[in-house]
Amino acid sequence: MAEVYLAAERGGDLGLDRLVVVKRILPHLAEEKAFVDMFLREARIVARIRHPNVVQIFELGSSGGFPFIAMEYVAGSTLKQLVSAARRADTRLPIGAVLHLVSQAAAGAHAAHELVDASGKPYGLVHRDISPHNLMVDGHAHVKLLDFGIAKADGMEQTRTGMLKGKISYMSPEQCRQDKVDRRSDVFALGVVTWELLAGNKPFRGNSELATMQAIVTGDVAPIHEVRTDVPAALSAAVMKALSLDPADRQPSAEAFRDELREAVRGTDVMPDSDAAARLVRTLLGDRHERRQRAVEQAMERTLVSLSGVAPLTLESTRSATSSVSQTSSSGVSLTGATRSSHGNSLSLQEIPAQRAVQTAGVVASLGAMLGLGGMAVAVVALVLVMWALWPEAGPPAPPPPPDGEPIVVSVAPVLTAEELADEHEPIRIYLEQTLQRPVVFRVAPSYIRAARDMTGGDTPFAFLPQNTTRTAFDDAGHDDLEILAVKVVDGSTSTDGYMLVSREGGVQTVADLADMPADTVICYSDPLSNTGYKLPRAFLRANGADPEVLTEHFSGDHHTVLTDLISGVCQLGGTHSGNYNTAGQRNVPIAQLKILGITGSTPHDAMVAGPGADDELREAMAQALLDFDPKVHAGVDRVGTSERITGFAEPPDSYLD
Repeated sequence: MAEVYLAAERGGDLGLDRLVVVKRILPHLAEEKAFVDMFLREARIVARIRHPNVVQIFELGSSGGFPFIAMEYVAGSTLKQLVSAARRADTRLPIGAVLHLVSQAAAGAHAAHELVDASGKPYGLVHRDISPHNLMVDGHAHVKLLDFGIAKADGMEQTRTGMLKGKISYMSPEQCRQDKVDRRSDVFALGVVTWELLAGNKPFRGNSELATMQAIVTGDVAPIHEVRTDVPAALSAAVMKALSLDPADRQPSAEAFRDELREAVRGTDVMPDSDAAARLVRTLLGDRHERRQRAVEQAMERTLVSLSGVAPLTLESTRSATSSVSQTSSSGVSLTGATRSSHGNSLSLQEIPAQRAVQTAGVVASLGAMLGLGGMAVAVVALVLVMWALWPEAGPPAPPPPPDGEPIVVSVAPVLTAEELADEHEPIRIYLEQTLQRPVVFRVAPSYIRAARDMTGGDTPFAFLPQNTTRTAFDDAGHDDLEILAVKVVDGSTSTDGYMLVSREGGVQTVADLADMPADTVICYSDPLSNTGYKLPRAFLRANGADPEVLTEHFSGDHHTVLTDLISGVCQLGGTHSGNYNTAGQRNVPIAQLKILGITGSTPHDAMVAGPGADDELREAMAQALLDFDPKVHAGVDRVGTSERITGFAEPPDSYLD
């Protein structure tokens, strides 16, 4: 939807005032009037919020016909990172510190809910995506609510049927059902956040997105005092009230929720404690914050570009000037070519960040007047050299040169086409390079079994493998030489549902039709070692009176091609996973021509597996890097990839190979 840049206001004599974040609509979306109107309408409303616990929008405007927003930059970490850091330290967040953090989050949400227009009429604003990922905390334990990208106000266009907005694990029951939501939906999300901060894990967890939503709409959650026994009963009651299924049973506002939390611990030794919270943040995240600050300062020293005497480029020229940048190949090699400046001079890879700063200067050239800078210049800080940089949501900018050393090669099972996988995994690959300080190459194998054998045979130290392929690799190579390091988390879930699909024009339209299919019926599978693309569809057929052995098998090679083969008539049935189907429209697949015949089952997401070629030190470093990965911080997006939609990595459960 947008590109995000970190920019700096520059004063006279190179005086630096502050850093700001500039968010610009992507060029192809800027041509859609309805989208631009919605973007500006919502941004204008959110820009009215003035509260210390809400990230401030300084201004919104347009340059060269491309709308952008300038907003506050928060130097800190997300509450999600705080929870993860506490888990790694094998400790729980103190109750008083949690109450201090949540109280601020609730105060910020209440300020948004109470927003009124110039005539005093309430906007009825609902955030709809409150989660630890969207709550920033700095070194002083000051919390700010951010990312109102899917906020909804009264009178705004409703979300299209079938489109869920927000992170599933933090949705209210009414949001899961796509019913009308009000501020009490955000109260539910605040209750989920509080439960998670106290317990150290999410209250609603399922083996799939559907199972997670089912747990939410049925209220399948344990009282927090049963999970953490030192939580006072009154505090537990306030949290569980916020998690009530019926909005009428919850606190009526975020402010009321905040007041009940504080009243529940009044007179106890777990009162909200700002000092304890600040010490906690410094202890768990202090080193991270210091490293980030040093990296930002170093990047600014290397790439800060003054606009004094430089004619601002238009966004159109920025787009054309950067169009010759070649993206990563399927082998994971960064930038196969150079880019050119607006003057036509060829640039080396090392020069790209500074040049990008000049090219991007046109985006923020008008900020000087907007922010009251008068004749001051505004310079873009090209922080593409820093792994904490804010990358464009459509993909990262030109990556930094790879570190020196022997490349770490990761074999990748072809769950999508090689081009799609290279593009989807690129932010993770760059993050791993910067974290491990060695070149990293993601090599897409021609088949699932080849990806596994490259790893088990020692040709590559690691492999990204689906669950069934991982099981096969362990059966072939033995458990002593292999180790599952981390499992992909997709949209907050470590598992996915399998779908049996049919063409809407075909002879099979109901499950009952399966038993009467002719023997020449063709079924598309992705790969013989795929769970959702082979194993589960075959089990689904048997369970519904069909014999998969008599059908004609066609192996499409990857999940994306299963869909296109179905649409083109190569086959009449096909098996895939929910993520591939649900995001197909974003890849220009005419998904309306297909129909979900049924859910074939559930399976864990792909895992990073270490083989005999990875020593203990490298395994530990890779595992820790993956578990630390946060798309919001390390890639500037909520999730990585249009199809993969990776929101992080989790430790593998003991049952992963079952």
